[in-house]
Amino acid sequence: MEITLNSGYKMPIVGLGVWRMEKEGIRDLVINSIKIGYRHLDCAADYKNEAEVGEALTEAFKEGLVKREDLFVTTKLWNSDHGHVIEACKDSLKKLQLDYLDLYLVHFPVATRHTGVGTTDSALGDDGVLDIDTTISLETTWHDMEKLVSMGLKHGICVTAHTPLGGATANAEWFGTVSCLDDPALKEVAEKYKKTVAQVVLRWGIQRNTVVIPKTSKPERLEENFKVFDFELTKEDMEVIKSMDRKYRTNQPAKFWGIDLYA
Repeated sequence: MEITLNSGYKMPIVGLGVWRMEKEGIRDLVINSIKIGYRHLDCAADYKNEAEVGEALTEAFKEGLVKREDLFVTTKLWNSDHGHVIEACKDSLKKLQLDYLDLYLVHFPVATRHTGVGTTDSALGDDGVLDIDTTISLETTWHDMEKLVSMGLKHGICVTAHTPLGGATANAEWFGTVSCLDDPALKEVAEKYKKTVAQVVLRWGIQRNTVVIPKTSKPERLEENFKVFDFELTKEDMEVIKSMDRKYRTNQPAKFWGIDLYA
């Protein structure tokens, strides 16, 4: 299952995220994911494992498991490289052992300065730096993000849901304990479809036409996360899951950088 971008390129709706993947396990992870059917890899310079991903991809190509044109490979420009994008992109290509990328993202595309409590909407200043209005509530931000998803779909702009299963225990210091996998209501929905909670959550993201990029280092979970195309959630169940909003933001830079990018 794919999403057609406004460029005409097709992006697989389920991808494999490799953030915080141990280097020694990358080879098996990538090879096994390709054998299962994954055709989308989500990488980044900051993940510090592009070289290992590249070695695995080269092996997969040589063994005939997949052709380069059948894969959608994403990587990202890190904050330290905004001043030399071309060089950073070439470095990523070299490490990934690829001639081209399907998608190159700015990892954190926000230039900000914190100006204290504001009274107006956030806007770019004369110097091109974003002034943050700290009076904007998280709930307001959430509603605007939902509007952003809808606008993107209308104009052929794909939205990718990173960390689609919430924060795993291993990432609690950054994401908090917000994993949805033990939620009683989600367990009830999963039992209805004879699926795991993870599969239901990923399916919810897919049916919203957002790309999901779950990560896992466990072979059995790798396969489980890809088995989400043989069932469909009802409109009622989609709304039930949407209503579980906890108004909690994961991946909060204020926790690990001390900078409140999202006010």
